[in-house]
Amino acid sequence: MTAKNSQSGTAPYFYLVTFEIAPEDEAQFNEIYDTEHIPNILDVDGVLQVIRFRDAEPTPHGWLRYSALYLMARADLPSTPEWRAKSDIGRWAPVIRPRVKSREQRLGPIVANSTKARSTT
Repeated sequence: MTAKNSQSGTAPYFYLVTFEIAPEDEAQFNEIYDTEHIPNILDVDGVLQVIRFRDAEPTPHGWLRYSALYLMARADLPSTPEWRAKSDIGRWAPVIRPRVKSREQRLGPIVANSTKARSTT
């Protein structure tokens, strides 16, 4: 996914959400997250980018751990009515939320953002 609402280049805040799901729910979880949930959340003004990843190993309970890192222009975005409304569109709320085994959230400022320079040769 590319940054949709880029405002002055870099995001000053992050929102990290980690979910645990059963292996049998993985395909549907990914399909709904990638085709519905992320595009809906990217429509929220100030959401700049979403990066998703999965832990290499399952949890001790055998669940899969996925995380989504939202890069944002404002720290309050996840608590806004617009975010909540976009999050409830489609199958996310009725299909995925009931299947999530656990959810952890973290929110704060980005204190550094470094990338490796690309070689031009």
